[in-house]
Amino acid sequence: MEDNQGLLVNGYSDLIDKLPGVIKSSIVQSGDTITEIHVLSDTSRSPKQIARDIQSAIFVQFDTTIDHKVISIAQIPSENTQRIKDRLVFEEISISKSKNRSTATVSLCDGETAYSGEASALNDSVEINKMICQATLNAVSNFIEPDMSLSPIDVKLFDLTEEKAVAVCIAVNFKNSVERYLGSSFVGDDAGYAVVKATLDALNRKISNL
Repeated sequence: MEDNQGLLVNGYSDLIDKLPGVIKSSIVQSGDTITEIHVLSDTSRSPKQIARDIQSAIFVQFDTTIDHKVISIAQIPSENTQRIKDRLVFEEISISKSKNRSTATVSLCDGETAYSGEASALNDSVEINKMICQATLNAVSNFIEPDMSLSPIDVKLFDLTEEKAVAVCIAVNFKNSVERYLGSSFVGDDAGYAVVKATLDALNRKISNL
């Protein structure tokens, strides 16, 4: 039985080592349960992408579900891969409206991969701006650490030097600590785009430190 378990763990590790960006992996097992998966990777893919790849690959190959909380990923730069960009940039926003509600879809890009997020709200100007902020945060969540959560606290339009501007306040919950970040942008001709820019302005510095 122990030999079979060892072979199975080796099979998991061999599969993980073949995934894009992975350099080496190690698995800790207690009885029949995998308690830790440690992965050393390069920086060509985000930790969240690698964790999802691990979960999907093991599920498809071995019909086993892995909790993302047992996956630990350490990253180092590699000469053989190009480091992902530290900043997410705006790609596209679309808003659809029904009688009472609106839905926003925001697409961001790190230079190689697109990340999309969606949110909906009542057809109210204040709620729509917060909805766009939430859709942007949902897109960012597909890029960052799986244990980091993002929430919009407030979105405000205001006058500045005879122009309209927007400010957003974001709460970031990570490793049992909550921090607030503020971002802003001039509105220009597109208020929705300005909310996305202000949200990224609040978060990109945090993203670059991950």
